[in-house]
Amino acid sequence: MFDRYLDKSVTLTPTAIPEQGGTLGALEWALSSPQENRPIPLYVNALRQLRKASQGISGHRDEIQFSRTVQSRLSDLSQELGLHETHFQIVNDGDPLIVKEATGEHLISPTHFENGAYFSHPHADHQLDCGAQQLPKIQVGRYVRFGRNAAINAGGDVRIGDGVWLSPGSQLLRQDHDPYGRLSIGSRTVAMTRLPPVRLCDYAWVGREAIVGWNADYLGKGSIVGLRSFVNSWVGDYSIVGDQGKILQYLPYKSWLMESFQPTVEQTLQISDWEVVNADWLIAYRDEEPLDCETPTELKAVLKELTGQASALLIGPDAQGMAPWFADRATDIISDSRDGFARLLQWAQDAGQRRLRVRADLNADGLPFVTGGHYHYRRKLGYGVVVVSAVDGQPPTTVVDEALRVCAPAGLLLYPLAALDALGGSVSSLFIRRADIKLGHLEFACLEKV
Repeated sequence: MFDRYLDKSVTLTPTAIPEQGGTLGALEWALSSPQENRPIPLYVNALRQLRKASQGISGHRDEIQFSRTVQSRLSDLSQELGLHETHFQIVNDGDPLIVKEATGEHLISPTHFENGAYFSHPHADHQLDCGAQQLPKIQVGRYVRFGRNAAINAGGDVRIGDGVWLSPGSQLLRQDHDPYGRLSIGSRTVAMTRLPPVRLCDYAWVGREAIVGWNADYLGKGSIVGLRSFVNSWVGDYSIVGDQGKILQYLPYKSWLMESFQPTVEQTLQISDWEVVNADWLIAYRDEEPLDCETPTELKAVLKELTGQASALLIGPDAQGMAPWFADRATDIISDSRDGFARLLQWAQDAGQRRLRVRADLNADGLPFVTGGHYHYRRKLGYGVVVVSAVDGQPPTTVVDEALRVCAPAGLLLYPLAALDALGGSVSSLFIRRADIKLGHLEFACLEKV
């Protein structure tokens, strides 16, 4: 019986320990060969050379200059491989800024690397034969600070916005091992499943010695990951999280200021009295029409049928107005704009809802969430209910396919009734249609995932 578990496509080849100076494995040989011209070994060697060079950084001038060295080295690589000039992009413009306050001053440097900060490619041996276009992208904005010994795995795309701070000792881990499968020795090797991308939005702050895991694909604008926290899921815009991504506080007043006025990095440095900002925001908030917090009766009946505290995903421009209806469960919102996030986060703060996350990178033909499903040795994955409001510019079948993909088994998709006819029969095998429901002024078809 045991033989049925053995994968015959996996081979084990005993190999002799080489003499002094010899190599073991294809990657080590490729990295040591001057004739090697495959993209992955060239990329890994470039990152290793930069990592070694970063250990000699001393003082602010070196920190700034090293950022230019990184850009120059990666630009040379992209030219050698025929990649677009933005494939590797470290924005180094802007002057060092001396910020003077009442009791002293501090220096804000343009994008810079402190001693020992580095990019690396974990498990490049799994991707040795990838082509140049498959190389991860590294794109870094203005006035980004890579703290001392900050470590960024760049085996997947890395996009870092303006004003981001990776504190000393912080880590962005991208290697996704499968702990539910092979035992430890196998998980370190052939059980590698993916090297996912990560995006740090403008002004995100990763605290000292915090670890951001492979499932955290998005750190929201103005978000903060607390000191020595481990986070392995995405972090919403304008929120502070602690260990395991627990939401500690929302920052609606910052959302209001940053999205209403769109200040530059330089202008944000001149804002010192955030209590005044908060006071002005609360005046504006009270003048707005309050959110409707009364859950529609039909929705209550639908949610009551879901097992446990099934989480909700709300997609599109009308999602924010629906969020209070799901206040009794973890709720994620994805939109194409941050307009209205301040009001929503203020409601959540006042209502004590600490399970709300918002993000603004909506692309309905490729939702950035895990596929829902049952795994015989894993927990159930996926959202219990997904609500799609209007999603312009995307084929309806693609939107429904993606929405159902992230649903848990037997989860519900609420889809605009007016758009249902455009689906035809192409996806009808994926769901069972239940009774339609009305939420506010919108009517939805209720589709149960098969």
